[in-house]
Amino acid sequence: MARTVRREAASAFLGLAGEFLESARGKFEEKRYNAAGFDAVQSLIHANDALTARFLGAVASLDHREAVRLHADVVRLLGDASQREVLKRDLDQRSLFGYLGTPASRAQAERVLRDAARFFEWVRRTLELSA
Repeated sequence: MARTVRREAASAFLGLAGEFLESARGKFEEKRYNAAGFDAVQSLIHANDALTARFLGAVASLDHREAVRLHADVVRLLGDASQREVLKRDLDQRSLFGYLGTPASRAQAERVLRDAARFFEWVRRTLELSA
């Protein structure tokens, strides 16, 4: 079940998303691809929380499927599904980077980092337009 939050919490979640995105970039430069990918996915999670907090007053509390469902609810409100598949695909990659014990490739980390940066900017612009 989603956790209720104040809509104003969106800015704090977006701040966390930016922090994890910068961390992911630094780790990528250090060739720490698992850590970079994991932090990039964390950035996506927090950016999505910013989005759902602002528009729904709720964030996911159970799992990534719930985060995707909440995102879909916001998509219906906005009429913009451009980032839905990116979110779903990259959330599914979290295990690769953090839990499977296998080394991630540069290409895998680079793709999720690129996606996270685009998703972050999309959320930032969307929140600015809704203010």
